[in-house]
Amino acid sequence: MSGTLARAAAEYLQCSFRGVPFAVIGSGGSNGRKQAEHSYPGRDSVWIEDLGMKGRRYRILGFVVGDLAYVQRDALIVAVEAAGNGILFHPSIGTIQAACTRFDWRERDGRLNVVDLEFEFVEQKNLLSSLIVTALHAAVATARIALSVASSSSYAAKTSSAFSAGSSVVAAARTVASGWASGVGEAISSSEAMQAAAAVLPGNNGRYASGAGAETDATATEESVLEDLSASRAAVDEAEDAIASLVTAAEISAAVQALTESLREAIADPGAQISLLWGLAACSVTVIESTAPIGAALAVAQTETAALCRRAALASIAQACSDWLPASSEEAQAMCERVVALFEAEELIAGDAQDDATWSALKALRVQVSQDLMKRAAKLPDIVTIQRNAPLPALTLAQQLYADGTRSDDLVSRADPVHPAFMPTEFEALSS
Repeated sequence: MSGTLARAAAEYLQCSFRGVPFAVIGSGGSNGRKQAEHSYPGRDSVWIEDLGMKGRRYRILGFVVGDLAYVQRDALIVAVEAAGNGILFHPSIGTIQAACTRFDWRERDGRLNVVDLEFEFVEQKNLLSSLIVTALHAAVATARIALSVASSSSYAAKTSSAFSAGSSVVAAARTVASGWASGVGEAISSSEAMQAAAAVLPGNNGRYASGAGAETDATATEESVLEDLSASRAAVDEAEDAIASLVTAAEISAAVQALTESLREAIADPGAQISLLWGLAACSVTVIESTAPIGAALAVAQTETAALCRRAALASIAQACSDWLPASSEEAQAMCERVVALFEAEELIAGDAQDDATWSALKALRVQVSQDLMKRAAKLPDIVTIQRNAPLPALTLAQQLYADGTRSDDLVSRADPVHPAFMPTEFEALSS
């Protein structure tokens, strides 16, 4: 009989905790939010107070069988009695870091070498989701490179005959690129770029440290931040000036795409990256329609150069979005809608121009960016309306809502009170 059970065990889903495997008969779980029910005298209804997300619980029924059944059981006992969290490989959800809150085992009556198991786990961290997000970031980077290659190839192919019409056509293309590049120089010299540079400084810098995704550098100082920003400005200015001497489509394409990446890499805060790059995705030119060969060549050179500049900005925006860390689900969804609309507008232009390769690359990058943003939106807290009977200090509200007084700055930035000690009686905040 034990041989039959051993063969049957191989047909069940497999699971493991802290590396100890067992067969799974069935599994389930519970999810939801913590809620406190408040009843009041004289009122026919109750008030449900939201206290945040419940811990994700998983219940698993399984068994071990065979000559090593008791050894596996003992190994599982050691695993569940060990302190701290462990790695649970769930058969349908994937890899989870969890704490085992209950473990029961029972030997079947009249059967040797068969032990039934029952577990209950509480998730501490979903490692599979982290892997998925990492994979999505890699997919965005790959799709961005594909768009850059497609844009360069399309630009070279469509302007080759136009550039052969004479130096005046090349000069017209350089003029469009130079005008657009001046926007890059203005962006990196803006006050927003300066504020974003300060986001990497250690310590509490108030509104200057409110970037979405900027990582603090413990070794950064005000002097080093300003020096790095000045060096980046000088590099952008030098690249902008160099465009005036370019003579081939390949040189113009490489210079344009390098400029947007230089701007993105010079800004530590991904949120500021997106904001500064956004205006660069709206490059347009007014061309004079002409049947003359030189007039047609000028129109092609100007139109295609403007398209090249927009697509370079779109590629960098996509990369910035993959690094951006929104605070709430609503912010991620709103950004996704904005980015999708921006890409769809450019896809329409590429489709009308019968530029199939660029259209496909734009579409692929749009899909990857939207999937990345929506995946994160599903795991972020929502924006909820907080109501109190009287004005309270931000520190008190942060402790009440999150059990974390350090989050009072976020409440102040969202509610914009007259003074942090007197928060409004109704304002919006993160749900958890």
